[in-house]
Amino acid sequence: MQTLEPGTTLRCVESGQPCVIRELLGEGGQGEVYRVDVGGEPRALKWYNDLVLRVDRGLQRRLQTAIDLGAPSAHFLWPQELVSDPARRRLGYVMRLRRPGTVKVQSLFTQEVRPSFRTVAHAGWQLADALLSLHARGLVYQDLNAGNVFIDPQRGTVEVCDNDNVDIDGAPSVMGGVMEYQAPEVVLRRSGPSRASDLHSLAVMLFRMLHAGHPLVGARELGHANLADLTVMRRLYGNDACFVFDPVDDGNRPLPDRHGPVLGHWAIYPQALRELFTRAFTAGLHDPGARVQESEWRRALRQLHDSVQTCPACGAQNFHDPARRAAGLQSHACWHCGGALPTAPLRLGLKRRGARAADPPDHVVVLEPGAVLHADQLGTTARPASAVVVRVLPGPLLCNEGSNAWTAWPGEQPCQVLPGESITASAGLRLAMGEVEGVVRR
Repeated sequence: MQTLEPGTTLRCVESGQPCVIRELLGEGGQGEVYRVDVGGEPRALKWYNDLVLRVDRGLQRRLQTAIDLGAPSAHFLWPQELVSDPARRRLGYVMRLRRPGTVKVQSLFTQEVRPSFRTVAHAGWQLADALLSLHARGLVYQDLNAGNVFIDPQRGTVEVCDNDNVDIDGAPSVMGGVMEYQAPEVVLRRSGPSRASDLHSLAVMLFRMLHAGHPLVGARELGHANLADLTVMRRLYGNDACFVFDPVDDGNRPLPDRHGPVLGHWAIYPQALRELFTRAFTAGLHDPGARVQESEWRRALRQLHDSVQTCPACGAQNFHDPARRAAGLQSHACWHCGGALPTAPLRLGLKRRGARAADPPDHVVVLEPGAVLHADQLGTTARPASAVVVRVLPGPLLCNEGSNAWTAWPGEQPCQVLPGESITASAGLRLAMGEVEGVVRR
């Protein structure tokens, strides 16, 4: 039930600025979220109910710690200031408003929205990057789940809300959390939330974003009548947790009639990504020290983003997988129409300037129209890390969307590619862009 009427004025605790209620945006078990004006600027207010304030004794301390430290990155709808009523009986905090066009990541799992593979890969990269920035501050999220992550299905940008969960890693915690995302040691109450349990939650989120199914829910669910029963959940996500594609134990394989999206998607992705998920949910399932790190997910998901290979027959997005070519395959079948796709599409291999010629590329970009490189991939610090500095156009052409000239060697003689100009991407082309060098190959 809405407890604050439009026009009600609250007060920001530290600055003393008025916080004027404009409209109710949503409500849940912890309270309500309102659109408000703070000093004439639009903001969102999370306003807690009495039960939360009575039960969660550490809430105000966590919020103040978060406010004092500041947002780890722009991905977070971070607490900016505490807000109270005139009698100081109730409490809330203001944050920036969620950007228009974003939807709960749950929409991907249910396939209500179906972004492109490239968009989902970018969103996964952003989520891993957000967790890395949080953990670098010595903080843990504690309760990463589908209810507190939003995605723009067109751009792949991610926003993480409910940051009142965040605390210092190792601090005593009463956080309950959503069990299907919790690490087994937290499910079984053998350990509290930690950076290591955040890593498990991240792996679950990424698997669900990419596969529209849960990595631990397969054939074994048939043995339980009620998957919402706490005892059943402790088995599925705790004592008896088993990866659906465990290479040793096949007792929890996805069933075609119940888990078809998981089976279909698993076959699409490159071998290197499947190996990372396998490690996350086998060695890393019960051993917190063996979990896949945020930086590994970032690298893998950026490579996935840059590996999109479009089927010329039907237009479906597939993925270039170097493992196929290493196995001697000349082509592979499009997952959608079965048409043949080459295992060696035109691609740009990148490595640090000054690296040895014999060194393999650090990163490979399939030169498909729509592919992009961001500023941080070229080591460019003058622009935001997420700014697009290279865009692949039909031809294919490489368009310089940055602010610095490139040096290119289409033959023996070098030439300049100025900002706004393009160059044809043909096999053998060499480029010097920012802090990296690139060679186009088949």
